[in-house]
Amino acid sequence: MANRVSVVIPTFNAGPDFEELLLQLDAQSGDFELEVVVVDSGSTDGTTELAARHGAVLHSVSKASFDHGATRDLGISLSSGEYVALTVQDAVPLDERWLATMVENLREDMRVAAVYGRHVPRSEAAPLTRALVGNLAVAGSERREQEIQDPDIYSGLPPAQRRRVAAFDNVSSCVRRSVWEEFPFGVADFAEDLRWGKKVVEAGYTIVYEPRSVVVHSHERGALYDLRRHYVDQLVLDELFGARMVPSLPRLIFGIPYSARHVYRLLRREEPAPEKRPKHLLDAATYALASQLGAYLGCKIPSLSRPSPKLHAKLHRILGKGV
Repeated sequence: MANRVSVVIPTFNAGPDFEELLLQLDAQSGDFELEVVVVDSGSTDGTTELAARHGAVLHSVSKASFDHGATRDLGISLSSGEYVALTVQDAVPLDERWLATMVENLREDMRVAAVYGRHVPRSEAAPLTRALVGNLAVAGSERREQEIQDPDIYSGLPPAQRRRVAAFDNVSSCVRRSVWEEFPFGVADFAEDLRWGKKVVEAGYTIVYEPRSVVVHSHERGALYDLRRHYVDQLVLDELFGARMVPSLPRLIFGIPYSARHVYRLLRREEPAPEKRPKHLLDAATYALASQLGAYLGCKIPSLSRPSPKLHAKLHRILGKGV
């Protein structure tokens, strides 16, 4: 439908933040009809009943069949908007212009395949969480147009620069349906958004980062999660861009103190009080150890797949759990 914009949300036991998200969706302003599609994976906490009270289109899948790419494809296929926003159950739009701001970018330029927005941490977030979210690419204040102007130049760029060109984030995004029909997300158990971003920019489309479209979204994670997340991140970055972030033991030994110093500076910026320094040092060191070790394992463990397939599968199952 030409004047309809859809929002697709995968859910599983969404918790108290979900109603805040739905209320903010109800409050969105714009010259379009809003449709909300919820694809639930077996919630037992009242998530689906809450979505129904807010008029959402509901569809259920089994928890075992959930897939980050395929489940979003299903949700988009059940929607009818010309533009389809994607978000997650615990991301809350900051204001009533969250959606309209992304839609405007799509309407103004047919080359734009998708738009993604800015993240800000929750007001109650811990200093480490605030520091890490504030250092993300999705925390920047400047609008970016990501496109490949010369494929030969793009192919010769370092992996980190090619990743920046392909960056995309489904915590807060909006895609053009016609482009999604050409390039669905496909089956992807992790990083379906980055995989899709790479496909569409390499096909000649533009992706826009729009910092005026903002969601409040952050999590309090521990060191084990950080290790696992960086392990999986490394697998994806190697697959998509040939990037090996911590490929050797010397790089790991060098990278831990380097990362710790960087995170410590971010924490000092968040909380400059001298009495906070011991806690900041501990948090920075713990995060640096977990993140660098995770990336190192992501470089090393795939090499076990041929000589020791059972060991590789077991380690991958342990390290990839819960991400």
